[in-house]
Amino acid sequence: MQPISRRSFLKLAAAATTAVALPQGLKIDFQAFAEEAKAGEVTKVPSLCNGCSSYCGVWVYVKNGRLWKIEGNKTHMKSRGHICARGHGVAQNVYNPGRVTQPMKRIDDQNNFQPITWEQAFQEVGQKMKALVEEHGGDKFVWLCHGGKESYAQQFMDIIGSDNYITHYATCFSAKTNIWQNMAGGMFNSDFDNAKTMLFVGRNYAGGIIPAAMKRITQAKSKGAKIIVVDPRFCELATIADEWIPIRPGTDLAFFLGIAHTLISEDLYDKKFVAEYVYGFEEFWAHNKEFTADKAAEICGIPAEKIREIARALAKDAPQAFLDPGYHGLAAHYQNSNETMALNVIINALLGNFWKAGGLFPAASTTFGHPEATYYGPVAAKGPRVDGAGVSGEYPLVEPSRGIPQRIPDLIEKGRVKIVFFYSYNPLRSAPEPEYQKKIKNADLVVSINYDWNETSLYTAHYILPENHYLERTEHPKVINGNIYWPAAQVATRFKALESTTSSLALLDIMKGLTKAYGIENLYGYTVEEELEAALGPLGISVEELKEKGCIELMPTVLPKDEGLTFSTFTGKIEFSIGAWRKEGYLGVPTWVPPLVEPKNANEFRLIHGKQPWHSHIMTTNNPYLMAITKEKNGTYMWMNSSRAAELGIKEGDWVTVTSEITSKQVQVHVTEGLHPECVWLPSTYGTFSEKLELGYGQGVNYNDFIPARIDKKTGHVMGQECVVTITKGGK
Repeated sequence: MQPISRRSFLKLAAAATTAVALPQGLKIDFQAFAEEAKAGEVTKVPSLCNGCSSYCGVWVYVKNGRLWKIEGNKTHMKSRGHICARGHGVAQNVYNPGRVTQPMKRIDDQNNFQPITWEQAFQEVGQKMKALVEEHGGDKFVWLCHGGKESYAQQFMDIIGSDNYITHYATCFSAKTNIWQNMAGGMFNSDFDNAKTMLFVGRNYAGGIIPAAMKRITQAKSKGAKIIVVDPRFCELATIADEWIPIRPGTDLAFFLGIAHTLISEDLYDKKFVAEYVYGFEEFWAHNKEFTADKAAEICGIPAEKIREIARALAKDAPQAFLDPGYHGLAAHYQNSNETMALNVIINALLGNFWKAGGLFPAASTTFGHPEATYYGPVAAKGPRVDGAGVSGEYPLVEPSRGIPQRIPDLIEKGRVKIVFFYSYNPLRSAPEPEYQKKIKNADLVVSINYDWNETSLYTAHYILPENHYLERTEHPKVINGNIYWPAAQVATRFKALESTTSSLALLDIMKGLTKAYGIENLYGYTVEEELEAALGPLGISVEELKEKGCIELMPTVLPKDEGLTFSTFTGKIEFSIGAWRKEGYLGVPTWVPPLVEPKNANEFRLIHGKQPWHSHIMTTNNPYLMAITKEKNGTYMWMNSSRAAELGIKEGDWVTVTSEITSKQVQVHVTEGLHPECVWLPSTYGTFSEKLELGYGQGVNYNDFIPARIDKKTGHVMGQECVVTITKGGK
């Protein structure tokens, strides 16, 4: 018998769905097989990384039907030809053993599931949804998601009368987006390329990586720009800074007030810009003119003269100087995060750097077309918002577009939520107080649309509907912009690079199946290819062109200008006094607000957290390559200041017991001088407690284990670093 070729073998294997009995006497020439595999054609497909919300452009190289490698797209403003470690790792997750391989149905209270067909899943979930909506109303339906990753749920929610689209942003940056929208009409981004002085406070571009941002920051430094990093921890960005200034955690607001006071009292601010483009300057100054750099120093621990020195350096180089608007670092962490974000706007306005080279710019943008509507049936009236976001008498200042996800267990208990859908979101690991979050299982129907066996799926879901890995699907296009200044918007999308190795589906197909079973015909009467064509049409871009280039840059629309500035606020100016605050009975301008809690005793510390450059929050702990880096770098260790460690008799690698008001956990310690003595620091990645994610299971602890599920009354954030822990040696 002739030896079987590689191509014939693959055809035979692909045709089989069960074990195959090879013909007797069949010979396989493995050397020929290997040579043919080695010579296999390599195809190149554009996509967008799913490692974080930057959506860096990537090229996916496929050989013999498998992922061969990925590399950055040189056009994409956030990758510029590079991707980070987490980007490589998330791509490899297509082969992760922790994937859910087909629809699953819970069969008991012991986290046991049985596999079911997609048709059974659609019919059971669709019919249960319909019965619950008919009995309780569509406003009892909640869709919880990461945010920004899908565009289909709202169409279904509009029909059933639900206004409950809720994102994870209360655990991330909701204070930032809320305050900037109120004060400046939207977000602004830093121009690294032309800046002479860059101040980063609680912002670590080398930990929460945007590859192109780090490249541009280092290039600016090589041209003479000064980099100042203020952070309780000697973070990755601090390693390239001209100065690292450790600050007492929770007191960034005092530091900012000291800078603002110096700029105003020493007549260093841009008076022309303030006169033309600022509303509420006098009110702000009237309430803060006694908050000197000396007073700030007493609170934040940075010497008054250093505060004045930084303010003078910013003023000297203005408008080619900025205080970076930040991201996660300060925008959901403290009782004073809202006021801290407000001072960020105010300091940059005092520098007069808006729309100036080396200062801050809004994001360039564009709009897509949409497929023609294919549903013409009845539409229910919208019911009340269940989480109270934007609702008078509850949380009127919280952005409804963000929501308050940490409230869901309480809302289920009160009967305000009956149906919960999770999409690309795992609150049992990424939201505070996981034991409290487990109560989500008490909803009448819980459905998780995720790709792996995450904690939320395992502990709360009645049904798990697995979505394709991002390399296995084509998607609606995205506008690429934000976080860093770029003068032009870009357009990119994900094109399918690999065939799915599991019985998973793209979200559009899942929504089609669910809504049809619900009884809504033809709600999504288009394919993703037709949707893509409709979206790109108004821009004059063809699907073929986008697939060829991967990322297309539009004409520049955001360029420096000196006059005619407008801001999308009530006054058309930057508003130092927030009208929405005044309407609700608050003082309109920010003033000093202390943190909610403070460590006091010898073995008490504030617990803070942050990202690691090779992990993407809680998404990647089951990845063998990224966990190998963790092992090499002792990445699960909690950081502790060396002087405080010595006082407690703690050495490198020692086990300690960490106790907060809600739990007690054990972890090993990294002893370092690179941390403020009043805090301990945990990476935000670890503490996986889904036993089905075997590589990450039981590795390290997570800061969310220790913090209660609080709600900030102005912007709804979780106050994620308002946590004091007690540290004792031993326990493991």
